[in-house]
Amino acid sequence: MRKVTDILIFAILFVWQLPQNLVALCWLPFAGRVQMLAYRNYCVALAGRLPKGAGGASLGSFALISADCAGDERLLRHELDGHTVDSKIFGPFYLLVIGLPSVLHLFWHRRFALHKKYSDFYTERWANRHAGL
Repeated sequence: MRKVTDILIFAILFVWQLPQNLVALCWLPFAGRVQMLAYRNYCVALAGRLPKGAGGASLGSFALISADCAGDERLLRHELDGHTVDSKIFGPFYLLVIGLPSVLHLFWHRRFALHKKYSDFYTERWANRHAGL
C-alpha cells in the first residue's frame, strides 16, 4: 500500500508542477553529459553544462546540478530541499514567481557585479530557509 501511495503522490505532484517538469525534460538534451541519480522523490541530473555561474537549477521533480558542484552539500540542500519546496507550493506558477526572477537575478548579478550577496535575493533566501540553511 505504501508503494501505491508514493506513486500516486509522485503523479499528482508531477502534474501540479507540469510546466517546470516540461522545461526540465526539454533542457536535459542540451545539458551536456548527464548522469541521473535518485534523491528522495527527485530525479537529479549531474549536468555537464549549465548557464555560467549557475551551480544548479530545480525544476519540478528534477534538479540539474553542475557536475563541478556535485559534492557541494550546501548547494544540493539548497536546490533539492529548498527550491523544490517552492515548486510544490507554487505549482504551475513556480516559473513566474521563482524561476524567471531567479534567472534574471543571476544574469543581473553576474553582469553588473553587484556588491550585495547573491543569496540575499528573495528566491534564494526562501530556498535557504526551506532547506534549513
